Amino acid sequence: MKERKSTEDYLKAIYGIEAQDGVHGSDIAKAMQVSRPTVSVALRALAQEGYVRIDEGRRVYLTEPGLEVARDTCERNRFFRELLMDLGVDQETAVRDACELEHAVSPRSFSAMKAALGRRDESN
Repeated sequence: MKERKSTEDYLKAIYGIEAQDGVHGSDIAKAMQVSRPTVSVALRALAQEGYVRIDEGRRVYLTEPGLEVARDTCERNRFFRELLMDLGVDQETAVRDACELEHAVSPRSFSAMKAALGRRDESN
């Protein structure tokens, strides 16, 4: 799963719904509004890349690298959503745009933006 946006979206979805019991592919499909076969293909790729593990009961768990990517993606999303809303953008637009912006910014640029806006570690 070489596409960064897709990887981050799947990991963020798993992170958002994951319980300690893990999640099933059907939970992910529902959250992302995609088909179950699409999720199966993505999960195989994520497992090969070391971002998730799938147990014998077909439950999906984030690995440490997967958890790190998911947390970072959620932090960027939250940052951009709140920033846009602070600037007067309506919530629906801010949510949609934050989902795009979270993938477009490098870690270096994101850190610089947070520092410049005084939001260094608000989300932690």
